[in-house]
Amino acid sequence: MPRAPRASHQVIVIGAGIAGLAAAAEAARCSLKTALFDDGLLGGLITNVGSIHGHPDTEGGTGADLVNGMLGAALEAGVDYQPGAVTALDRQGDYWRLTESSAPNVILATGAELRTLGVPGEAELTGRGVSQCAFCDGGLYKGRDVAVVGGGDAAFQEALHLATLCANVTMILRGLKPRARPAFVRQAADLGNLHFRWQTEVRRITGGDGVDAVQLQELNSGETESLTVAAIFPFIGLVPRTDLVTAGCHDGGGLTVDQNMHTDQPGLYAVGAVRSGHGGQIAHAIADGKTAALAIWMAQSTR
Repeated sequence: MPRAPRASHQVIVIGAGIAGLAAAAEAARCSLKTALFDDGLLGGLITNVGSIHGHPDTEGGTGADLVNGMLGAALEAGVDYQPGAVTALDRQGDYWRLTESSAPNVILATGAELRTLGVPGEAELTGRGVSQCAFCDGGLYKGRDVAVVGGGDAAFQEALHLATLCANVTMILRGLKPRARPAFVRQAADLGNLHFRWQTEVRRITGGDGVDAVQLQELNSGETESLTVAAIFPFIGLVPRTDLVTAGCHDGGGLTVDQNMHTDQPGLYAVGAVRSGHGGQIAHAIADGKTAALAIWMAQSTR
C-alpha cells in the first residue's frame, strides 16, 4: 500500500449512504477535516426507493432525491468527497490508512447488500426475471404475474408498486404474519390483485431466457407446487458489508459497537446497516452517523 501522509484528515468516512452522508456532514460541521469515500454507488440501496415513508422531512419523496440533498449538505459543510472504491483499510500506529489518505478516525458506513434466496436457478436468471429492484424493473412485467418474497417493509413497498403495474402479485412469506408496518399491510390487503402465500418457501426458480415459474413448498405440510410467474423479487433481509475490517462481529454479521458507535478497534466506528442492532430506518441511520461524528469531536475536544 502506498505510504500516506500523516493525518491527511481527522475523519475518514467510508460509504456514502444515508448514515455515511450524515456522519460526514456532522463531522465537517464540527470543524473536523473530513473525507468521504464512496465506491460509486452513491446512496446505496435507498436510491432504488421510489417513495419514502416514515421520515417527516422526506415523506413521499424518492430515495435519490434524499441522497442528493444530503450530499449537497455535506459538500456545503466542507466534506472532501472522493468517489472511488476502498479495497483495503490498515491501521498503522495512530492512523488508519487507505489509498492516499490517512486519519486517526474512520467511520465505516459501507451498508449492506440484499440477501439472496440461494436456490437453484436464482443466479442463472438474475437480470432475466430475478430482480431486487421493483422500481427499476417492474415496468418490464407490466400486465404479467410476478412474485415477491419477504414480509418486511421493503418487500411490501416493492409489492405495492408492482401491483400498480402487474396483473397479479403473489407475496411469499415464511411466517404467519408480516413484519412490515401496519399501513403497508393494510394497503396490500385492500388490493384485489395482491395475494399472499403464508408459511411457504421458494425451493427453485425455473426458466430459459427468462423466469417461467417458481417451485414452492408449504412448510407445514411439505407439499410442493409450481407457481407460474414472469419475475420474482426477493426482499428477505440484508447482509452487512464488513469485509474491510476484522472488528468483532455479531452473529448476524454486523459489527458490534458501543453507544458511541465505536467498535473494538481504536478510532474505528461503524454506523447504519453495517453495525449490529441497526434499527433499519432512515432516522436510525442519520442518528448513527451523527452519534459517531459527535463522539469523535468530543474526544478531540478533551485532548
